[in-house]
Amino acid sequence: MSDNRAVSSTAHTISGSVSTLLDLVLDSSGAGTRVDGFLAELASLTAKELSRPDREVTCGITISRRKQPSSAVGSTGEGSDSIVQIPLLLDDENSAVINLYSPRTDAFSVEDLAVAQQFASDAARALLLALRISQLTESRDNLAAAMQSRTTIDMAIGAIMAQNRCGREAAFKILRNTSNNRNMKIRDIAAMVVASIAGDTDITARFEE
Repeated sequence: MSDNRAVSSTAHTISGSVSTLLDLVLDSSGAGTRVDGFLAELASLTAKELSRPDREVTCGITISRRKQPSSAVGSTGEGSDSIVQIPLLLDDENSAVINLYSPRTDAFSVEDLAVAQQFASDAARALLLALRISQLTESRDNLAAAMQSRTTIDMAIGAIMAQNRCGREAAFKILRNTSNNRNMKIRDIAAMVVASIAGDTDITARFEE
């Protein structure tokens, strides 16, 4: 009877965990820690939610992301006698597994596994949300960097046009040739041109075709 009460109590706690998981997503994305920060917090929350006074549980999470090496956070389960692995259903590009560990033999009952499966279902939705927020943030950062680079290149082209009294196409050709000759990226050459105009560097070389 006591085990049933423990399982019921755990289930009640987990039933209210969706809002906690959402808070973890928002906190990790707001703090700029992205997915890794969320995973660490999720592993800690999972261990806390599934532990009982008579059975300590630790948790590790393994995740595989598109075009990225697999990574793991949380407990490694070293010295554990009971291990449970629960896949998280994410999407076609990402997969994850929650690994539950306990030092006790036969620590997880059928009821425990049912509770863990329900929690994993909630955790999967939260993790997928965290992944999508991370991807959107990364895309935004990349776009901002590209726009900043384009602005710098445009400024440099304008300076070369004025200096050489040439059109935009010819100015870009000059910038590209300089990039090739110096084995540097165009945006870096452009930044040097803009810096020289602003007086931030000693670069005074004239750019020619």
